[in-house]
Amino acid sequence: MRSILVPALLEVQRRFGAALSSADGEDDALPLLAGNDVRNRALLSIYRATSIANATAALRLAYPVCRQITGDDYFDALARRYRAACPSRDGDLNRYGDRFAAFLDGFEPVRALPYLPDVARLEWSVHVATTAADARPAGGELFAGLAPDALAALRVRMTPGFALHASRWPVADIWLQHPPEAGGPHARELTIDLDLPQHAVVWREGYRVRVGALQPATHAFWQALVDGAPVGEAWAAASATDPHFDLAAAIAQALAGGWLHLPVTPGAPA
Repeated sequence: MRSILVPALLEVQRRFGAALSSADGEDDALPLLAGNDVRNRALLSIYRATSIANATAALRLAYPVCRQITGDDYFDALARRYRAACPSRDGDLNRYGDRFAAFLDGFEPVRALPYLPDVARLEWSVHVATTAADARPAGGELFAGLAPDALAALRVRMTPGFALHASRWPVADIWLQHPPEAGGPHARELTIDLDLPQHAVVWREGYRVRVGALQPATHAFWQALVDGAPVGEAWAAASATDPHFDLAAAIAQALAGGWLHLPVTPGAPA
C-alpha cells in the first residue's frame, strides 16, 4: 500500500506546485481540488501571487545591495525570473536565493552589469553570516608560547560566517558603497574603478556582519587555512604570492576581527 500512496502524494504535490508557479499548471491541478473550478482558479491565483510576493521579499532581504544597483522594479523582475528558473528547494525562505548568483551568470539581460553576479556571491555570504551560529573567537592565547615547528603544524578553524571571495571586480568596494541599510528605490552610480580586481572577506563581529578587502597574499593565506592547510603551508602560499607577506599583521587582523575559532592540532578531528 505504501508504494502506491507515496508516488501518488508526490504527484499531487508536483501538480499543485506547478499551479503555484505558473497559471499554465492550473488545468492539471484543478481535478485535485473540490468545489467550483472558477472559484478554485481564483484561489490558485491568490496563492500564486502570495507565493511570488514571498519569494520576491526573501530575495530583497538577502540581496539589498543588488537591489540598490539595479533599482526596485528591475530587481523584482529578476526575482520573478529567478523563481521560475530556480524553484525553492527548502521550506525555509532564509535559504532561498542560494542559486541567485549562478542564475545571474547565465542571464543575458544583466550583461550590462557584469559585476552583479560576483556582488551577489558576496551578498549571499553576508546573508549567511547574519544567521551563522554564535561562537567565541579565539584570542592571542591561540599562538602564545608556540615553538616555530608547532606554529607551522597548527591548523585553525574560522568562526561561523567567515567567507572569502576572489573577484575580477572590486566587490568589497561596491558593497561598501551601497550600505544595505540605506535602501533606496533607485540605482546608485558607482564612483570606483571597476577595472580593479579585489579579494574580499566577510565575517561577523558580534551581531554585525562586516565586509573588507584583502591583499592577494593575505587572501591566499586565509584561503589555504580555510581549505585545511596548516599555518606553515598557508604561509608558504602567501609568500609565493608576495615575498613581503606579513604573517604577524595577518594574524593580528584576524584576532582583532574575531575570525579564528578553535585550533585543531595535528591528528585531531577538524
